[in-house]
Amino acid sequence: MPEPSSKEITLAIRIDTARHAQLTWIAELRGSSLKAECFKAVDAHIEAAKNDPDLMARANAARAAIEEEARARQAAIDNLFTETSPPPPTQDESDGAEEEAITEEGGRRPRQRRGQKPAEGTPDS
Repeated sequence: MPEPSSKEITLAIRIDTARHAQLTWIAELRGSSLKAECFKAVDAHIEAAKNDPDLMARANAARAAIEEEARARQAAIDNLFTETSPPPPTQDESDGAEEEAITEEGGRRPRQRRGQKPAEGTPDS
């Protein structure tokens, strides 16, 4: 078991009176403290978890996901300084996306930019 760190975290749990009484008696009969008995229980639970095949499989999957994310992030950093970005769209390409809009009759009409007056002969004029 790894050595406990010098920094401790306070963990408060609610426990029913029956369990508290049993745990208190166990501690008293062993000549131990309630805190020591809780630590023994937590340590036993951790040891049991280390031998749980399902938990080990989940840990391996999590490790693989972390490693894959790390590789993707490293590649992004590498590409930041080596690959060139695609050029921004030209004015013609960006206008093409706004070229047409559906009219109330279901036909198509050229779409206008904000602040522009509609062309002559369009339903909006």
